[in-house]
Amino acid sequence: MIESRNLIKDYSSKARALNGVNISVQKGEIFGFIGPNGAGKTTFMKTLLDFTKPTSGEVLILGEKPSWKSRKYMGYLPERISIHTFLTAEEFLNYQARLSGLPSGEIQSEIAICLEKVKLTEAGKKRIGSFSKGMLQRLGFAQAIISKPEILLLDEPNSGLDPIGIQDLRGIILEEKKRGATVFLNSHQLLEVEKICDRVAILNRGEVVAQGSRSELTGLRGIEIELENSNEKIDQFLKELDSEMIQKDGRYSLNTENLDSEKERTIPARIVELGGKINLYSRRQESLEEIFQRVIKDQKV
Repeated sequence: MIESRNLIKDYSSKARALNGVNISVQKGEIFGFIGPNGAGKTTFMKTLLDFTKPTSGEVLILGEKPSWKSRKYMGYLPERISIHTFLTAEEFLNYQARLSGLPSGEIQSEIAICLEKVKLTEAGKKRIGSFSKGMLQRLGFAQAIISKPEILLLDEPNSGLDPIGIQDLRGIILEEKKRGATVFLNSHQLLEVEKICDRVAILNRGEVVAQGSRSELTGLRGIEIELENSNEKIDQFLKELDSEMIQKDGRYSLNTENLDSEKERTIPARIVELGGKINLYSRRQESLEEIFQRVIKDQKV
């Protein structure tokens, strides 16, 4: 659905925003695009929309180079949406629906459906100038989905939303995926990205430094153990498994990425053999935030 091949974008001889970006977004997936401020995320999205042209390399939408024609396949929510404040929500969505080529006979019903999805039904006839930031964001999302696009481009979609609004939007994005849409999500909210994205690409200084699912990107496998009683033999055994083990008040945190899975499975039984009573034993992997911090730090080094 979306593909970039060695994409480079220079704004000047000293300002390279994108440096050989290669990504591939598959049909029907939610793809997260994350990175620090200034990494080049918004520039990449602008190339998808044909708002800016690559210096070299290429980006493809459904196998074709972006143009005004390709926008009919896409719904777009910018980070800062600008709307004529004298319009009502219904008037704005009517305008957007006609621009997108939605059949006139479907427009009113789709407006009602979209306003209900974003919980703005009661505000449909109100002037947009009276809307809060959160209401504007909800309306922006409604216009992005009103034409039932094949590709949904979302640039910081949770901006201005309260926790309930973020949860609502998450549900709508998952509904769009279920409908068959491909979602390209640019966000700083890594917890939300982790909750809904199938795969992510991490961009830093214009380059993709990691790409894949969370399980593919994780570099840390570990366990958390809480013991009701412990002894020196248990402490020594766990220390041999991980020399940097963290121990506090009967709770142990171990990195087991260097252990084979068979040896890891024997740990609980060995603790019991040594006289320990286990209250808690859980496996953990790096969160997306931890993966993000690690790969960005590694690149800086």
